[in-house]
Formats: sequence, C-alpha cells, structure tokens
Amino acid sequence: MRSIGRKSNHEAQKGRRPSAAAMAAGTIVVVAIATGIGLAAYGYGTNDTTSPSTSSSNQDSSKGSPDTSSESSNGAENVQAPASSGGFPTRGSAGLPAGWQPARQVTGDYWIRQAGTVIEDVRFTDGTIYVDAPNVTLRRIHAVGAIIVNDYDNVCKNGLLIEDSSFVPSGPTSDAHGQVIGPGGYTARNVLIDGVPEALRVSGKSYGCTAVHIENSFIRIAAPDACGDWHGDGIQGYDGPPLVVRQTTLLMEERPGCYGTAPFFYPSGQGNTSVDIDGLIVSGGGYSFRNGMPGSVKNLHVLEDWGYGAVDVNCSVLSTWQAQVATLSAAGQPVPVRPIQCSGVGN
Repeated sequence: MRSIGRKSNHEAQKGRRPSAAAMAAGTIVVVAIATGIGLAAYGYGTNDTTSPSTSSSNQDSSKGSPDTSSESSNGAENVQAPASSGGFPTRGSAGLPAGWQPARQVTGDYWIRQAGTVIEDVRFTDGTIYVDAPNVTLRRIHAVGAIIVNDYDNVCKNGLLIEDSSFVPSGPTSDAHGQVIGPGGYTARNVLIDGVPEALRVSGKSYGCTAVHIENSFIRIAAPDACGDWHGDGIQGYDGPPLVVRQTTLLMEERPGCYGTAPFFYPSGQGNTSVDIDGLIVSGGGYSFRNGMPGSVKNLHVLEDWGYGAVDVNCSVLSTWQAQVATLSAAGQPVPVRPIQCSGVGN
C-alpha cells in the first residue's frame, strides 16, 4: 500500500514533503492504492537488465566522427470517452526487441556529425551522444547511463529519430541527472525509458528546434537514490516547440521525502507552443497531467495515484478534452472508470 501526501500545488512542483501540521489540519489529499496489479500489468521483472560490458570505440567509423571520450467548465469541447482500444506499450513490450544483442559497444561521449547517419545495434555506456547533424537515426540502441543531445552550441539538429531503443541508469541516480533525450526536433518511437529521474525534454524553440513526437513509448521515472531537491518529470516543456503524443505511458514513482513535479508537464508561462495528444497513460505526481497550452487532448487515462488531483489544465485554450480515471487490465491496458472534468490553471 502506497500513500502520497503534499501541501500545495506550488510546493508539489518543488517535490517537498508536507509538514505534520498541514497534514493534521486536513489540507492534504492522501491517496492510497494497491500497486501490485500495476507492476504485474506493466511487466516488471520480465526484461533482462544485465550490466553491459564496454568497448573502446567512440566514433562512427563509417562517417569519421571524432572521439572525445464530462462537461468542461472552461470552454474545451468534451468528447465522450470511448471504450479503450488497447495497444499501449508496457515495460515488457517497449524498447529493444527480445533477445537483442549489441553489434558494437561504446563507452563515453560519442559524436555524430554527418547528416543522415544511421546508427544501429549499439550499446552506449556512461556518456553523451552528441547529434551534431540533421536527420540522424538511432535504432536499436541500449543507452546505459547515456543521454542524447541534439543542440550542441545552441543550434538544434532537427529530424532526429530514436526508435526501438532502451534507456536505463548505469548505477545510483541523483537529482543532478538531467533528461535522457532533448531538447527538440526529434521523434521517440517505441522507446523504453526505465528508472531515471528525468526523461524527455521539449525545448529549444528559440534556437530552431522543431516539433517533438512521442509515439508508442513506455517511460518510468523514479525518485533518485540521492534526493536533495528533485524536480522530476516524464515529459517537460520549456521554450517548447509543438508536442505530439500517441499511445504512450508515463509513470512517476516517488517515495516519502522525495517527490517530483509531474509525469506530464507542459505549462503556460514558459514559452511553450501547443499539444496534440491522443493516447496517454499517466500516474503519480502532485497533479499527474499539467498543461497550459492550446491544442487537443484525447484518450488521456489517469491512474488513481496522485497527490492533489488528476489534472491541472488551462481548459479555455483547448479545442478538445477527453480524459478519464482508469485502472489497468492484466495486460497493462487502460480500463476507464469515470470521466475527468477539465479543470485547473495549467502552470
């Protein structure tokens, strides 16, 4: 049984534990749910997470890259909740295919500087993959304590595709660890991100980053092992280009004294643009889904594991809103329980 308590919306953003006095005063929403079925449905314990071996090759040898070691009260149109069509990824289905083995292994930083480069079947360990060219594809990569950056020198390299790939920590985590993919102009398709404190950044609009697409992916962010002032998110927008999400799961796992911000956080007042969401499961956080920007939200499923409420949304700027509290089937698919009215401010 898990309990989550928080003080206020703003303190929930900063991940701070509520005081005993506030809890005694009855100002805290406490939600307790049994998590066993969720873990089983998401396939925990089904994937091999053996620690990788390493290699000394830190460049794309073919390209010569250098080695550097209900009714809304706020104006949004409501859509009747359909029956779940299924097809959401789980921890056991997303990311690298079963039985995958790397053709090559790289430790440390790695640079890609030729447009159109395709990198496949590589395990990257403890480094940054610098994508310094447009239209790069990273397919079937295993990033172990490794991250992807495509805005070196504040110039966004758009057209990045990451697909059929998995991202996991290489050891103990801390709240100093940043996002694993960012900032913008990329598509993440069939990606597994599991056990990191931060996942995806949607940013870089002011220096040329184009839209971000998240498709058929499973993301579990977890409270860091060394937790000082954690601000974790599954998807966070800041200076964000347009964001498109399809059939994706975002779980946030917190622990007492170490709380994140939200699984989905694309607020107003931070230079973001628009959302187009059709198929999203979220769980955890003070508010599990926070959006302040225009667009459309459909087939949003919120698991009943939040601190304050299911959503915090600027409803007046949305053209469509359709969301429901949901449980999970044994196969990890959402089962609607009741509709969620659009409410909040979205910041």
